Amino acid sequence: MKDRDNHDNIARQISDIDHKIKALRIRYEQYFAGVEKRAPIREREDLERELRQLNKRKIMQTELRYKFQNLSSSFHAYQGMWERIQREMDEGRYSRHVKKAAAKSAQEVEATRSMTEVERIYQDYQRVCQHNHTTYPSRDHLEKIINQQKEQIRAKYGNVQCMFKVTTKNGKPKIKVSLKR
Repeated sequence: MKDRDNHDNIARQISDIDHKIKALRIRYEQYFAGVEKRAPIREREDLERELRQLNKRKIMQTELRYKFQNLSSSFHAYQGMWERIQREMDEGRYSRHVKKAAAKSAQEVEATRSMTEVERIYQDYQRVCQHNHTTYPSRDHLEKIINQQKEQIRAKYGNVQCMFKVTTKNGKPKIKVSLKR
């Protein structure tokens, strides 16, 4: 009876450790991708402590000993990988981290350029409407229209730059689009 309880207790601990390793791996992936701000060091240390404590126990059942050894070795392999990636990040050589930072700055530049473009178009549109004594839409509505146009253009032609300008046709303001390839 005591052996059975011991077997169940160890099996439950091994199962918990397996789930914790998977969760820790996900947390590290999020950290390396820039989603998490800090590395999950405390969780890693807690898991290391649990592995050491279970390693001190004598596991008689071959199946459980095999599972524990596999979990322990995979955890140590992950540790090595996490330390290597952390070192690369600290040295500025981690490619996924660098690519993400470059993509983020490119998005910020595009957003800034887009905002100034929308402002310019809105002011031009407003000026033409005032000159022709017609009503003009709100800035948000005009921005929504421009963004819809951009999406339609990108869907049809791919990732091309497009320039918008306001023209007048029959006394009514129109927004013309020209593509840069």
